[in-house]
Amino acid sequence: MAAITTAVDTAGPTGSEEVHVAPSLPLTTKLKYGAAAYAITKLIMNPVNFINGIKTDYFGSSPNKPDVIKAFPSRPQLPVRVFLPKSHSPSNPEHSKEKLPTLLTIHGGGFVVGSPYDNDGWNRRFVQRAEEAGTPFCVISLDYRKAPSYPFPTAIHDLKAVILDLLSVSSTADHAQKHNDLPVDTNRVAISGWSAGGNLAMVVSQLPDIKPLIKAVVPFYPVLDFVTPSALKCKSRRYKPALGGFRAKDTDFLMSMAGMFNCPLYALEDYEDENPWVKGRDNFPPSVFIVACELDMLGGEGWRMACKLAGKKVPGVEEVLGREEPHDFRRNGLLEFEDEKFHWNESWRYRWLLVPDVVHGYDQDNIGTIMRDEEAVRDGLEKREKVMEEVRQWLLDGAL
Repeated sequence: MAAITTAVDTAGPTGSEEVHVAPSLPLTTKLKYGAAAYAITKLIMNPVNFINGIKTDYFGSSPNKPDVIKAFPSRPQLPVRVFLPKSHSPSNPEHSKEKLPTLLTIHGGGFVVGSPYDNDGWNRRFVQRAEEAGTPFCVISLDYRKAPSYPFPTAIHDLKAVILDLLSVSSTADHAQKHNDLPVDTNRVAISGWSAGGNLAMVVSQLPDIKPLIKAVVPFYPVLDFVTPSALKCKSRRYKPALGGFRAKDTDFLMSMAGMFNCPLYALEDYEDENPWVKGRDNFPPSVFIVACELDMLGGEGWRMACKLAGKKVPGVEEVLGREEPHDFRRNGLLEFEDEKFHWNESWRYRWLLVPDVVHGYDQDNIGTIMRDEEAVRDGLEKREKVMEEVRQWLLDGAL
């Protein structure tokens, strides 16, 4: 692996051209994190994902089960999971063949763990909400191979290949007839992802073969800055002891995993052209909507990236997100739209939303196993519903 990573400094109004260099970790540290990641993926996550696949896709009756699971020639080991409205479900004898606006989603997990199953609940619920609103959507969950067995940039190449197959861009007519039977309106495609998946959505959407196919990017609490030390990132997140419970902690729970998750990315110096920080806004698709969490060490880099893209004054790396007081949802609703620290929308092209009083991963079905805090889980899932509605409306009102 390479020894350093680089990123553009964003201290100026639109980001300067100064490049900061992060020193390499000692070899012993790399070996420690690499061994831990390998053990977790091979001994824990792979068996868990295998069992989940059997239970969910073959013997399960989960309400979040995808309507279609489909493999493509370029990456047959990475099938996509397709979520459709009832009107388009293959189980409906009179299902519609009308093409639908489509959201591609990419799971997180620090580039090391995680699987598409993690977001089945979110994907299904987004489709349900859209159908209830009379604006049906198709959601397709993508997969990629993980580090350390498949380090950066393998995930990017995997996603590129699957997206091209999925949209039948570089296919023969015979291939398109065989594989492009999904109700995807190829003129109305957006891509999103959570955490590491948000990073991958930002990177993949810039690739020359992919950018013309994607109209909008919606990264949820993405990791974007691989240079600023984790300890410094923690200074920019908000801490709220008044909330009590898990959200009152004075440390960020991601810190215990930061070293392992960053380890696979030391190859970035060889691929600067695929690092979202070093790209100007013209390299991205037309519309970008960044969603971040107020109680998250990654929130600051999402804020800085959003401001950089919109041409706004970019906050410093230690400028703290949000506000000190807990959000007054009784007065302001579940989300905050009046304060620019929490929300702004630049002509529907660039949008920023900071979700108040929530931690990284608040919208995931399994976050309760980490937090063990019923109030925090309930609050997060309620805000998940509101964020879904904002994303859906933003996509339909202009981005798509």
